Amino acid sequence: MEIEKQIRKLARSTYWQNIYLSAKEIGSIQIFENNTNFSGLQSLFLFWLSIYESLYTDLHKKEWKYLNENVIQSDIRCDAFLYWRRQIREQEYLNYKKSEQVSKLKLKDKNNVSTFNIDFREGGN
Repeated sequence: MEIEKQIRKLARSTYWQNIYLSAKEIGSIQIFENNTNFSGLQSLFLFWLSIYESLYTDLHKKEWKYLNENVIQSDIRCDAFLYWRRQIREQEYLNYKKSEQVSKLKLKDKNNVSTFNIDFREGGN
């Protein structure tokens, strides 16, 4: 079995999710013997603990209609969901930034904005 696959399996397990949540909430619980200078494997494990904690939180909130336990348990489905979710969030962010730019315009009445098609070419109509 590939190392990352094993790390992901551990990170999504109930046992390690509970340890991770307790460590975050209490603060005095350590996941590793060392507190700093994490190895690559430790960093990867912490990364996946965080990802799965986020997914289980979203699952509990029923935030995404395509997220279920089968998606979380399958690495391929999980990766596809994470990619899809990132695309959705990026689009929401771009839409937010666009609306923010429009709201910064100094318009007399933002609800009454007209647009015109103007042809600036010589002899244009």
